[in-house]
Amino acid sequence: MFEYQIDSLVDDRCVVQPDAGDLQKPPKKFRDCLFRICPSHRYSAQTQYWNALKSSSSVRDLKKLQLAADTEKRQNEEESRKQTGTIIKYGDTVVQLLHIKSNKYLTVNKRLPAFLEKNAMRVSLDNSGTEGSWFQIEPYYKLRAKGERVVVGDKVVLMPYSGGQPLHVSELELPDHPGSKECCSVINLHTVNSHLQTSWKIVLFMSCREATNEVLKSGDIVRLFHAEQEKFLTCDNYRKKSVVFLRATGRASATAATSSNALWEIEVVQQDPCRGGIGQWSSLFRFKHLATGQYLAAEVDNDQTFDATRQKLRGPPGTPVFALVPIPHGYDISSIFELDPTTITRNEEAVPWGSYVRLQHICTSTWVHSTNIKLDPDDDNVRFKIGCALTKEDREAFQIVHVSPDEVRDLDFANDAAQHFDMTVSKWERIGAMNVHANDRKQVIMLLTDIVYFLACQENNGTDPFDIHILKANRERQKLIREQNILKQLFRILRVLKPRLEQERSNINSANALATRSDYHYYQHQNSTMPNNDSFMSSQQQDADVRYSTAFYQIKAICRLCYRTLKHCQQEYRKNQETIAKEFSFMQSQIGFDILAEDTITALLHNNKKLLEKHITEKEIDTFVKLLREKRDCKFLEYLSDLCVSSNQAIARTQEMICKSVLEKNSDILIRTKLETKGCVEDMILDDNMGPPIGFSNQNILREVILTWDGKSESIEFMAGVVRDQLAHPRREEFRNILEYYRYQLNLFSHMCFDRQYLAIDNLSLELSIELILTCTKSENLPADLRAAFCRLMVHMHVNRDPQEEVTRIKYARLWNQVKSAISLHEYDQTISGSLEPTEKNENRPKFEATMKFVEDYLKTVVEQPNSFSDREQNKLTHEVVNLARRLIFFGFYSFEDLLKLTQTLLGILDTSKVLSSNIRHSSPEQVTTIVATSKTSKYDHMLPTTSPYNVSDVVTEQQTDILDNLAYETKMNVIAILEFILDIRLDFRISRLISIFKQKYDRLEPSVNSISTDLQASDIECIFDSYLTSMIEPNLDLDDTKGKTFLKVLLNLIMHDYQPLVSRALSLLFRHFNQRKETLQHLNQVQLLVSETDIKNYKQIKLDLDQLRLFVEKSELWVYKKGKDGILTVSIGNETNIDQDDRKDDEFEIKKLATSSGFNEAEFDISGPSISEESAYRYTSIFQGIHKFIDTILRRMMKLCVVEGADENLYARENEQRLLRNMDVHVVVLDLLRIPYDKAEDTRMNHIMKLAHNLLQYFCFNNPTNQAKLYELYFNDYQQISEEEEVETCCYIFMNNVQLCKTITEKHVQHFVHLIELHGRKVIYIKFLQTIVKAENQYIKNCQDIVMSELVSSDEVLMFYEKGNLSDLVERMQSEHERSDPNSLLNYHVQLVHLLAMCTEGKNASTEIKCHSLIGLDDIVLIVTHPDCTPEVKTAYITFLTHCYIDTEVEMKEIYNSQHIYTLIENSFCPDIEKLITKIVERRNLEKYILDTVTDLINQFFNSPFFEQASAPQHRNTILISLYSHLARLLCVQWLTTSERERVDRCIHILSLIADRRGLSHFLRSNSSSTDIPTRSRRTSRSATSDRMHSIEPAYSTLQRHDHLEDVEHKRVIDNFVDFLSQVSVRLNPLIQAEVSVLVDVIRAPHALFPETHESRFKFLGGTFVHKLINHTTMMLIKYNEKQLSFHVLNLLTDYARTMQHKQILHWESNREVE
Repeated sequence: MFEYQIDSLVDDRCVVQPDAGDLQKPPKKFRDCLFRICPSHRYSAQTQYWNALKSSSSVRDLKKLQLAADTEKRQNEEESRKQTGTIIKYGDTVVQLLHIKSNKYLTVNKRLPAFLEKNAMRVSLDNSGTEGSWFQIEPYYKLRAKGERVVVGDKVVLMPYSGGQPLHVSELELPDHPGSKECCSVINLHTVNSHLQTSWKIVLFMSCREATNEVLKSGDIVRLFHAEQEKFLTCDNYRKKSVVFLRATGRASATAATSSNALWEIEVVQQDPCRGGIGQWSSLFRFKHLATGQYLAAEVDNDQTFDATRQKLRGPPGTPVFALVPIPHGYDISSIFELDPTTITRNEEAVPWGSYVRLQHICTSTWVHSTNIKLDPDDDNVRFKIGCALTKEDREAFQIVHVSPDEVRDLDFANDAAQHFDMTVSKWERIGAMNVHANDRKQVIMLLTDIVYFLACQENNGTDPFDIHILKANRERQKLIREQNILKQLFRILRVLKPRLEQERSNINSANALATRSDYHYYQHQNSTMPNNDSFMSSQQQDADVRYSTAFYQIKAICRLCYRTLKHCQQEYRKNQETIAKEFSFMQSQIGFDILAEDTITALLHNNKKLLEKHITEKEIDTFVKLLREKRDCKFLEYLSDLCVSSNQAIARTQEMICKSVLEKNSDILIRTKLETKGCVEDMILDDNMGPPIGFSNQNILREVILTWDGKSESIEFMAGVVRDQLAHPRREEFRNILEYYRYQLNLFSHMCFDRQYLAIDNLSLELSIELILTCTKSENLPADLRAAFCRLMVHMHVNRDPQEEVTRIKYARLWNQVKSAISLHEYDQTISGSLEPTEKNENRPKFEATMKFVEDYLKTVVEQPNSFSDREQNKLTHEVVNLARRLIFFGFYSFEDLLKLTQTLLGILDTSKVLSSNIRHSSPEQVTTIVATSKTSKYDHMLPTTSPYNVSDVVTEQQTDILDNLAYETKMNVIAILEFILDIRLDFRISRLISIFKQKYDRLEPSVNSISTDLQASDIECIFDSYLTSMIEPNLDLDDTKGKTFLKVLLNLIMHDYQPLVSRALSLLFRHFNQRKETLQHLNQVQLLVSETDIKNYKQIKLDLDQLRLFVEKSELWVYKKGKDGILTVSIGNETNIDQDDRKDDEFEIKKLATSSGFNEAEFDISGPSISEESAYRYTSIFQGIHKFIDTILRRMMKLCVVEGADENLYARENEQRLLRNMDVHVVVLDLLRIPYDKAEDTRMNHIMKLAHNLLQYFCFNNPTNQAKLYELYFNDYQQISEEEEVETCCYIFMNNVQLCKTITEKHVQHFVHLIELHGRKVIYIKFLQTIVKAENQYIKNCQDIVMSELVSSDEVLMFYEKGNLSDLVERMQSEHERSDPNSLLNYHVQLVHLLAMCTEGKNASTEIKCHSLIGLDDIVLIVTHPDCTPEVKTAYITFLTHCYIDTEVEMKEIYNSQHIYTLIENSFCPDIEKLITKIVERRNLEKYILDTVTDLINQFFNSPFFEQASAPQHRNTILISLYSHLARLLCVQWLTTSERERVDRCIHILSLIADRRGLSHFLRSNSSSTDIPTRSRRTSRSATSDRMHSIEPAYSTLQRHDHLEDVEHKRVIDNFVDFLSQVSVRLNPLIQAEVSVLVDVIRAPHALFPETHESRFKFLGGTFVHKLINHTTMMLIKYNEKQLSFHVLNLLTDYARTMQHKQILHWESNREVE
């Protein structure tokens, strides 16, 4: 029998199981029985430290004791290393027993009795050990004496050092573990007969000399990594059965996929089953799966699935093959393997860690190999079968990857926890949740608490597990919880306990029904709820011990811990989120039990758009709203808010459902808001006679915001004053709850209106007007977080809505007739020239004047007050005000002149030097300055302090001011965004000035002079950059009044922060600051001057269409087709019918307003097009259908601008118009159109619109690299969302003939598109995309060839080939007219697939050629091409493949020149097809490309090869060559050949003539002299006809594209002069551009020189700290954030800096030499 531990990482008890095994058959959990004999440790200092922690010792004493304890630990470790190898003697040596698996010490606890024998001391495992862990080994028999050596195999007595109570095994069994007997230390055993003493036999597992690192040995945990396939050998459950397979991974590095199911324990086979040892190359091994305890073995595999590797390694026909399988027992001979080295070794050498080995199965004498056979074709290419075959393959090698003990210990904990849960839950399911013992519940609570600490990577120090917040989740531990089925066990626990929860809730509801009162308001209920929903102990409990002992409280605690564990498991881990989401319906059923189910669901859906759209329906929304009505708890408002927005993107479908549920059906649960205006008595207007007041002054009107709830009303300012100042007020708690509820309600409104959701905006904006929101935002009487909520609502409800549109920052398309010869700062108005029309601006600006004034005043106050970001509550308001300012600025409410005035304030907010000047903010009554409302007085002034409503002590105490919170950093990020906008506007102004200069020079140009280059001076250009260089009155465009020095100082201080995103944005601004001239020149080159009438007309039409299309996209929820309830039009009864009709009328009215505002009337509504069933349509009328037609017209009009069809029916790009569309951001609006959610199954009209939108994008980037790059960035970067055929076709156009973009393709991209074929079937467009990225601009991208080929070979669903056995299927398809004509048929798919393989081998790629040889053989090619029914398309594909895979290759393919394959093709295919081409005009069109391109290319490649001359030349082959020559000569005589076609045929004839000369066949050719003369003569005579033919098919675009422009002399003159102007500007600016870079280098060399000598910041930049910061940040950007472009700029700057410093050192050295 063996001593071992029950789930040693979960349960610390020590037991003995007699039935588990013996010395001949060790137990399955043999690792639980292993102990290491260690030297004794000292514990005096550690004991004092532990005792001090329990007592109330001072912090100073604790630190001293902790230091002493740590020193003692280090000394113990050093002493253990010194004493390793010391001989142990009976009675003299004191040892400790370290349990290997748990890394805990066997310890006797004198103070606790054993669990069963109360007269014995408890024996358990202890993490660090105590003095009770000391043992002496004494002999059991008298034949051994004290002082003698302890011999392996002796029976001994383990005697605790502290007393004479030996280690003993109880005769009693543990009740919860049948068959297990407790191990304890018996008291007064000397009074008992000696035969009752327990003896222990020492069995050696491994000696200290063998326990060395870096070599393989028994007990090591390893992973077996297949080097070639880059997959780990894994054992896991599949369809309720354990299987062994090679597991693929989706990670970038295969070695990073560290699954716990890929861990194997090494067992070195010995004669003694209990003996371990070092593994040598001559040793035999077993591999034990660590998680399941099963052994790796092999059995015969009868799977008939074809696999190339298996077929190759099978051996002689009929030889069986084997598959690796798990078996339960290790003593089976089929579990023994031998390791074969891949390098030269000796048998007696130990196997090192990291070795590459081949595995030989001893029982079958076979070798382990990989396959491409999937366990399940639908398993997403994850599990691949692994087998054994007779033949050894060198590449089938595994790397032995050693696993650290900590990782193994984590797995052991998770495994033991899963087993404990399984055993416990099975018992609960059997006996019922009502009959569970209290001890079982306590054990589960403790284990769940340990799991929470395990996920948080913290020690269990007894704190509340619900107070643990994980900032950075440990993904490996999260994965363990999933892989070891703990998630599954948690849901089992929740299901078992659910009936008990339901019963308790029914009891509570019954009791509440009896005690219900009619005036029971929701705030009273809220007062009785817990203040902290995540608290482990309820605030209502009277006696914690009594409550803890109650069954229901324990059950509730278990459920809450389960949900908290689920929440931690899904944090930032997509795989766990998907696993937990499968139980979404069950979790939803537990909402309302107060067990944190709602909290877990919200965390699961937070920023997870995919799960939100999939799982959130009206049912879930109604459930949350129902709970909100019942409990009136703010957290349900927060849950609803989270459902509206994901990753800062609105979920329109969820917003609509919440609007319908909250605003229409349940509006009574909302607090209503009303603005009242009153006059102040002391500000009444009196007449001269002191009579009664005659009115009020307009400036002294008191505005009050009244909240109404449940029939009660009160001023919001009054309630805030009571909450803040009157602690004894009877309604203070009620008001506090009301304000908190109202704040969450405002946040919900903001999320409902997010991203212009007009269903919410139109419903709420009337009640919550701009004036009301501004009044509350300005009021200093309200708390900062409530004011921030109002400010946020202002942004999403009133600012970010129509007609506001973001200003076009840099306008590249310029109308020549609107360019002025001179422009001043006052004349430059970005708002009018932006998106808003003057009338709209005039209507909207007055509405927001008060708001703009408040924003400016508040920002100035933030700058003026010291330590502006030290108040965390005030930071919330500051963040929202800055965000409001950003929106107002982006929407053009500020002119450029106003923006330049605002920069001083913005730089003040960014300036951290004033923060760094102070150290600590004390809790003195220093007031925080706030914005004062416009009203002079308030009726609540008597309740407020005389100075300021807020004291610092109320907010923050002893807070460091140089440490900013994340919200403060985000605020600064918003300020930087505003500065970037201002820089863009300044750049646009400078471009406008330069164009004005050009216009001025051009207007003064004489008609006879064609160039203005001589008239351009450097001062003309530099004045727009530096107004100080000229005497002219120029606007100051610096962001400060110090020539940019203040701006530079602020940026340098920001770069020294530790918040990485802020540092990166500050660096970007720094580079822009020192690249102003370069930036201006780059953007000036992109300007497009529109001179001709056609360009001006197109510009105006595009602008009109774009504004209308943008408006339709924003309000898509009003006109996009929607289903009725449950997918059909519901039939309502009574009032519901009237409600639905009213809703429909309201919707129709809204859409009519939208339609008329877009410029077309009801007469233009054309309802023709794809029809929609009226029975299933909801909110869908002829108006909506007319909008589809209107959008259709807009898209088609823009498509015509992109391309033009030539006379040869080919498309040609209109680059000028494509550029105009790009400059006007048409593609951005079209991409927004494509993101509109709609019903793809039924809304055929919307499908039609989406197809047109994709067509527009395709034409937009057609043969236009710049537009392709734009769409690549905006569209393809989110490639994981691409799946539909139209989307893939758009991707084809993005990469078409663009080598630079094709080179960016990675393995991840190709895997996604190959997976689309597996998911959606064999569609031609997917193959077309792969063809597009493999070859571009007649260049072959080798990396793409390798990646595509590798993915094709690994996927059986993609490949579709025909061999001799299944050729009939291909013949039937070639005979079918439908298959030949349908572009998406399987025949066309097969043809394009063969073309793809040919393209992958084109350009001599050895790796792809070898893979293609195994896919299509020469015999198959000949068989298919020579078949009578073979079509020209199929022939073209196969002959092209033959040319590139077998002839024009990097690998030598001599066999094709010695075989008969090519000659068979010439005789049976080429010659007959040439004959058809010559004689049959009907078939000429199909055969022309095949013969004149494909066949001639093969003939040229084959007969020009040097291997052809080395091949044999039998007589019948010469006959075939003569026949081919004759057919080609006749082909050359035809009159319709073009010049290029005639040259190809002539080249083939010339090659055959040379071969005939070398082989002495000239006399055969001379017999055909007449036929050879004809082509010679006709070659010259046909050239004129051919040239005429070529001219006739020249692109018609050459005339259509340039017709307007070439005839417009003025247009040509302007453009030519503008090009000259650009070149001259470049010449003038280039020296200054270099100077700017030099100045930047000087700045980073000595940044401290910018600051005064006494300034603190100067010392911060001394000693090269700034350069050190740049280096560290660049490293972080490359490793963590992948910001390559910015890193490239920094590295270039550092290079220039290093070069400058080196140059100065050389000059310094040379000057010293001259002095010497």
